[in-house]
Amino acid sequence: MSHPHVRAGLNRLKKCDTVARFLTAGFRVRPTSFRRLAATLAGVACICIAFPGAVAANDVAVACPGPALAPTLGPVPDRSGAPLRIRAEAFDARVQERGEAIGNVELFRADQYLSTEVLSYRPDNGLVSLPAPLRYRDAQIELEASSGLFGLFDDNGDFNDLRYRLVGSSAQGGAEAVHVTGSDRTELVNLWFTTCPGDDPEWLLSARELELRHEEGVGVARGARLKLGKVPVLYLPWMTFPIDDRRKSGFLYPSLSTANDNGLEVSIPYYWNIAPQQDATLIPRYYTERGFMLSAEYRLLTRRSYSTVEFSVLPSDRETDDDRWHYLARWDMAINRAWRAGANLERVSDNEYFQDFGGNLAQTSRQYLRSNASLDGAGRYWIFTALLDDFQVIDDAVLLDREPYRRLPRLAYMLDAPLGRSGLGARVDAEAVYFDRDIGVVGARVDLFPSLVWNTQRNWGFFEASAGYRYTAYDLDWRDESDPGEGSPDRGLPVFSLDSGLFFERDTKGGGTQTLEPRLFYLYVPYEDQSALPDFDTGDFTFGYAQLFHTNRFTGADRQTDANQLTIAASTRSFSGRNGRETWNLNFGQILYLDPPRVTLDDDEEDLDQDTSPFIAEFNWHPLDRTNVRLGVQWSWENRELDVGVVGLGHRTRGGSRLAFEYRFRRDRLDQFDVRYLWPINERWRLFSRVNYSLEDSELLEGLVGVEYESCCWALRVAARRYLRDRNGGERDALYVELRLKGLGAFGRRDPPLFYTPAP
Repeated sequence: MSHPHVRAGLNRLKKCDTVARFLTAGFRVRPTSFRRLAATLAGVACICIAFPGAVAANDVAVACPGPALAPTLGPVPDRSGAPLRIRAEAFDARVQERGEAIGNVELFRADQYLSTEVLSYRPDNGLVSLPAPLRYRDAQIELEASSGLFGLFDDNGDFNDLRYRLVGSSAQGGAEAVHVTGSDRTELVNLWFTTCPGDDPEWLLSARELELRHEEGVGVARGARLKLGKVPVLYLPWMTFPIDDRRKSGFLYPSLSTANDNGLEVSIPYYWNIAPQQDATLIPRYYTERGFMLSAEYRLLTRRSYSTVEFSVLPSDRETDDDRWHYLARWDMAINRAWRAGANLERVSDNEYFQDFGGNLAQTSRQYLRSNASLDGAGRYWIFTALLDDFQVIDDAVLLDREPYRRLPRLAYMLDAPLGRSGLGARVDAEAVYFDRDIGVVGARVDLFPSLVWNTQRNWGFFEASAGYRYTAYDLDWRDESDPGEGSPDRGLPVFSLDSGLFFERDTKGGGTQTLEPRLFYLYVPYEDQSALPDFDTGDFTFGYAQLFHTNRFTGADRQTDANQLTIAASTRSFSGRNGRETWNLNFGQILYLDPPRVTLDDDEEDLDQDTSPFIAEFNWHPLDRTNVRLGVQWSWENRELDVGVVGLGHRTRGGSRLAFEYRFRRDRLDQFDVRYLWPINERWRLFSRVNYSLEDSELLEGLVGVEYESCCWALRVAARRYLRDRNGGERDALYVELRLKGLGAFGRRDPPLFYTPAP
């Protein structure tokens, strides 16, 4: 006969095992209403959390009480095979009757944890009752409720006085009551949500009722209100929104800005989810000085292709009394791994469209709109391109005889293949083009440039010899020329080059390494008079360090430079012994003309009667991990003057300040500087500015000044910009205001980013 204390202990163990078996079976059969509730609240909050950074490339974090707002929810571990463990001070369980756990009840399963004072379970209907306050947490969410009741079999449940927050985030919310119906619907009453920490949030979104339809991926809110502090700023009697990754049609946040020539601009985009592979965005936009404009974007994605169509239409512009429009269509397709096809079509109603509606200096200064269709293929040693293109000239300063030619079509083939393993290789550059234009000479051009190359590379240097023949032939129609030239001119020239270099390195006193890489490049091309050839697409290359080693100083095939020249160049680089990073590099060189080049682009252009090219030097220096300096010069020894000069500086402090400066000079053409600066005054306030100024014209090209305030859960950005809108000196003054509620979205319009690439 067992001792009474022993029998009591055995009975207690039996009761614990009975409750555990009942609860474990329920949790393993299907997801419970409680887990559905947690996933629902996490999903609703996750919808709002993705938001853009406060200022482009800003690294200053706002110190917030409690956890910071996280951009994404954490991963959920696999719970399918995890056991359920239960702890309690006492258990009362009977077979096929209600089981009850009392006193400091705790349930553990994988990352899930539930604590309460009383938990009862009826195995006949799978009903779990939590009459006392409860706490629940997992990898994504933490919540509290005054009581709960849910069924393991039907996934129904009710929870009262609920409050939750996302793990690792300041996002939090609550509801007076929550009712979960199966696995497809959740209803919340008198709920609220914010991403602000603390009990007195700076913004709060509330709703009288919220219905979440999980199978449809849609939420329906009634009586939604948005408050900034204590001030109501938005009321929506009814609204719908997506609650999962599925897209949904609906209005997006409005945008607004103002400019001196267009007045106030207000737009309210509408997103249309047409199908899983296609959607559209309609943007009704109103300008107080010009009228109503409708813009739209359509996107289509298939297994192999991607297409977009954009257009804007403004009927009867109040300023011009004309219909204004713009459209852009793009299509890209991957036929297979080797072949791709694409097309691009862009047109505007008039030459002043981008001057009136462009958003920045890059748009207002556009000269051409290019439309094209292409087919591209590539193999191990070859590349093929077939192209059709056309241009719309939108710059009145471009004369008719200077407009670009249409290429209908252009066929190009490039080959670079080895011939055995001795270093010998074959190269082919081939092109066939038909050039068309409304005025001037038109016709076809075939350009063939085969060559044999031998090269060898060692760890101490390299050597490459190349011998080729460039042949160019035309079939021309001189149409309206008063003095037509030859109908079928051609040109054939041999091209020889030798390229060699050595690699030296030494250890520096600081434990680093410095290299010295001298290089010699010799080029020979005999002279041939090419004045009878047309000029379809040829111009002078912008002279730079890479041009010291090029076989032609002209772009295109209409001119092939004659050459008997030697390039002497060298590069030197320094690497840190601490981390292996390059601390600085210097490249410099010059061409010695053994015979001055005689081929020119225009008949009136004088021969290049010089013994040397400009001296070129480029210097890049990284004195600190976050600082870089760039210098570039082209100095003419013949004229004893600077042809080109570039000075650049980029710096970013650990406190988040950023400075970018660049000065550009090109004799008789360009003399301007560009300064951009971002200054975090403290963790909440930032100033930013930009000045792009032309010293040649004594004119401001673009100016920007702005301020931003950012707290833990909202940010306000105000920026004023001035930039040139036309060649006559017309300026546009614009003001951008953006209010962003973190986790909810942004209202207003954001000005273009200040820094496009991270500073070194």
